[in-house]
Amino acid sequence: MITRTEPPATVSKRRRPPRAVTATATARPCDMRISIIGCGDAFGSGGRFSSATLIEANEGTCLLDCGPSTMTALNGRRIDPDRVDVVILTHLHGDHFAGIPFFLLDAQWIRRRRRPLTILGPPGTRRRLHDTLEALFPSSTAQTPWSFAWTVEERQPGETSVQHGFTIRTMEVVHPSGAPATAVRLAAAGKVFAHSGDTEWTEVLLELAAGADLLFLECFAAVPMRTHLDYATLVARRAAFDAKRVVLTHLGPGMLAHLEAVDRALFEVAEDGLSFEL
Repeated sequence: MITRTEPPATVSKRRRPPRAVTATATARPCDMRISIIGCGDAFGSGGRFSSATLIEANEGTCLLDCGPSTMTALNGRRIDPDRVDVVILTHLHGDHFAGIPFFLLDAQWIRRRRRPLTILGPPGTRRRLHDTLEALFPSSTAQTPWSFAWTVEERQPGETSVQHGFTIRTMEVVHPSGAPATAVRLAAAGKVFAHSGDTEWTEVLLELAAGADLLFLECFAAVPMRTHLDYATLVARRAAFDAKRVVLTHLGPGMLAHLEAVDRALFEVAEDGLSFEL
């Protein structure tokens, strides 16, 4: 169910646009909690924060994507980033990974982090992240006296790995970013959360969705376009998605202008701060 986490309460299950809520402390025990830190497009359309989703399970906490406004959003909701065990990057566009330098340096200089951190991404992540750190904070990679160990692990699309109780599977999708773009499927405690990342239509999305308890699909546009999904395509193919709940996210200005057209019996719509319990 969707829950308010401050103060604890449950949002009504009536079919209506969900209200933005604050994702902070745990409301009640559950197997997996997914909190939207940011669901905006690359340009902050509608005043939304850039892409970041927090996934909490019994054995660990994962941050899926870390856009440039992620630290602002986490701090605004009083979520301690030191809770994060692993960061997973769907692809290497700035609105999905450019918050990592700020995340790392906040951990070093503000929080004095001691726990190790793993960053998972597609091939090319290590070089791209190094270059971004050096562009934003010259000499930071070599001269920072890191108080915690952080590592970058590159994964080929299609690989499965296990991190902090999460079984993580990536699938290649269609979104040019100078490196493979991936959708991500996370399983923990018998629950499955899947996220399309950024992509145009591909049949891989049906495999991604199969049996998922919660599926996030990017929906940048209202009508078909290259490199992104659109509402017209998704509503036409909705019956093919074998997922219990489907949430539209990463909405661009054209889609935000057409929210009244969304069939709320078929889709939920992401908002910054919404939290889902599985």
